[in-house]
Amino acid sequence: MNELNGSTDPPRFPTAVTDDMARPNSLLHVESVIPVEAPVQKDGPFLPELTEVDLLVRAADARREFNVGGSGVTVAVLDTGLRTTHVDFAGRVVPGRNFTRDNGGDPADVTDAHGHGTSVAGIACAARIHTGVAPNARIVPVKVLGDSGGGSFTDIRDGLDWVLERRSSLGISAVCMALGASDNRTTDTDMPGDGIGALLQELTDEGVCCCVSAGNDYYAHGGMQGMSYPAIFRQTISVGSVYDADEGSFRYRDGAKAFETAADRMTPFSQRLHRKIGGPCATDIFAPGSPVTSAGILNDTGESLQFGTSQATPVATGVVLLLQSFYLRTRGELPSVADVKRWLVRGATVIYDGDDEHDNVGHTGLSFPRVSAVGSLLACAKDLAMRELTAAEHARTEAAMGR
Repeated sequence: MNELNGSTDPPRFPTAVTDDMARPNSLLHVESVIPVEAPVQKDGPFLPELTEVDLLVRAADARREFNVGGSGVTVAVLDTGLRTTHVDFAGRVVPGRNFTRDNGGDPADVTDAHGHGTSVAGIACAARIHTGVAPNARIVPVKVLGDSGGGSFTDIRDGLDWVLERRSSLGISAVCMALGASDNRTTDTDMPGDGIGALLQELTDEGVCCCVSAGNDYYAHGGMQGMSYPAIFRQTISVGSVYDADEGSFRYRDGAKAFETAADRMTPFSQRLHRKIGGPCATDIFAPGSPVTSAGILNDTGESLQFGTSQATPVATGVVLLLQSFYLRTRGELPSVADVKRWLVRGATVIYDGDDEHDNVGHTGLSFPRVSAVGSLLACAKDLAMRELTAAEHARTEAAMGR
């Protein structure tokens, strides 16, 4: 079957949590989420920025060369909700959950009156007017941020718990959290027993990749390396932001300025943490995130425009979904999170922080990986080929020994 036109039914996985299992610790080391900014909304599609993102990470090339589009896998988007009736998501929205007081507090109503969640979901999975990175993947909207863009990590913890409990029945293989606090951390070792950290670990153990924004406060923290909570947890796939093309100059609300932009230049707001300082808590991958067009909330064909690590995170999430879908089709099971991380890094394009950026922030002078859809899938395919070769050689050896 041609995967690009095939079934999007989710695979069935073993149940992650049973009633007699202990629940994660309720302790949270951070309470308040920094409010996400509302995207600019338009009545219809006009701008090419999502296409430019696609070109930089070579998502269309990957979909074509590996005959993969995200079928069989599902992403839970923890955000401000979703315009579920948008044509970009037709036939692929799985009923989700509302953890906020908005929409009358109705737990089944995930309507997005803010726009951030719809933008994020579209970058990862749009499939008609806009084309996201993994246009065949299914979407579970989990509304944990209110229509003001703000929220609490208590609601996010409850949302993650809900995802963990329903991972099997909904076939959830990835989580996208384009959100975070305003802090700047270099390790997760000072947060023992954190409830969100515990849930991220459980999801990781079950093969669910949790992609989280590195944070937008690099300038605000004086150009010091670090990432925000909860991206700092080593279990996550943490995502920083680069430009995808020459977009001119930008001045951001916090004072960060980019006097010139070009593909693979780091955005001056993106938090970053190199392994020399962060070790296993370092930023895992960078992706284009400024600016990006996507699905909007004004109507069912609307468009949005926004920038941030919030936009880079669903790009990386989309590549994760392509990897999972390809591996699932080939092996009949999901890959481990460790394998996915390894393929993302092995297949990445190396970028340098400070080689050609022209902005008003300090730079580390260090190299970081920027996601490549083709490179990641090629790394996965090579791994699979080597495993088959090793298995065949082992079988020949066993046969020669008469076993």
